[in-house]
Amino acid sequence: MNEITLPADITDAFDHLMLVGLASILEDDAESERVCRLLWCDTRVAALSTSDDLDIASVASVVGQHVRRWAQSTWLESEGDYTAKDGERQSNFHATLSPRLSGIQEPDGWRRLQHDRQAAIDVLQTVGDQRYVGALGEPSYWSGRKGDKSLQSDYGASRWEMVTRNKGQEFVGGRLLPLAQRVAQWSDQRIMDGLTGRTLTDEVSNNPSQSRTGTGLHRPMATDNARAWCALLGVAAFPHTVNTSAQYRDTTAGLTQMSKQRRFAILPVFDRPWTLAKYRSVVRSEALLRFGVALVSAGALRGNASRQGIAPSQGVDWLKEKGVISCVLFNQYMSDNQSAPERWLERGKLYALDAESGS
Repeated sequence: MNEITLPADITDAFDHLMLVGLASILEDDAESERVCRLLWCDTRVAALSTSDDLDIASVASVVGQHVRRWAQSTWLESEGDYTAKDGERQSNFHATLSPRLSGIQEPDGWRRLQHDRQAAIDVLQTVGDQRYVGALGEPSYWSGRKGDKSLQSDYGASRWEMVTRNKGQEFVGGRLLPLAQRVAQWSDQRIMDGLTGRTLTDEVSNNPSQSRTGTGLHRPMATDNARAWCALLGVAAFPHTVNTSAQYRDTTAGLTQMSKQRRFAILPVFDRPWTLAKYRSVVRSEALLRFGVALVSAGALRGNASRQGIAPSQGVDWLKEKGVISCVLFNQYMSDNQSAPERWLERGKLYALDAESGS
């Protein structure tokens, strides 16, 4: 089987999601029933193979077809003004499928949003499209209010969606659509060069050195747009669960928050081939979450934790049975801007599951 190696930093959450997103795109090809397998070769290289033995040129071609299909789709371009009452002049348009929107008018804006969302979802073309939109979440009308304030609509969004909300910015219209439109113009060769790290082209950013193209998956930095398309699609592997309690946000696989503002992501590392289905089952498991919570409780986000002392009952045995050799723990940075905080995942730290291996 042809194994494609790709540059990937094991301590960069962006590269984890890029690999998973690439596999998701390849498996969602309507003309194939292919299965992808992933593994980490070392801390700087990951590998991907497919059941139909694609080479890297063919992989780039599938990615090009995928992004062009999305760039031309009605669901990605769907928008409406959900801040106005019925009958009022509408001028503040936002993407229908963005998981976080501000100022939705009650009840008229919510009715329009639900109507438009249902129409957009009805025309999604593949299981992968549906899985991705579902994983992003949606503005929540079920999460209650804080006091007499408006609905806590952000509680229904995936925590992996980290667009900074200044000046009305939102994820689909402000990040995903422009990225799709740009990469859709690229040749397959250019996409291949980006995926393999031969080039780094960040055309959607006006300031590449401080680019937000990675959308919180790593700190602001120049980010290749083809790799970014795959990484943002990687969110599809991390479903979230609706929570009707007004006290808590919906639960997102792989990225969570504990008390005292301790926010973190935890991702598995494996050195034997995994199918994408297996990856999805591990990242949404209780065992992975418990291992992450144990690390954070031991002080990992402060840099003073060790794998030593974490009991097998805290998820370790199950993870080892599945082939996890290590986990990477990422602290989520959040700025002190109260109205529109910026979030991103800092460089992660690797923790081996075998206590004897240390941290």
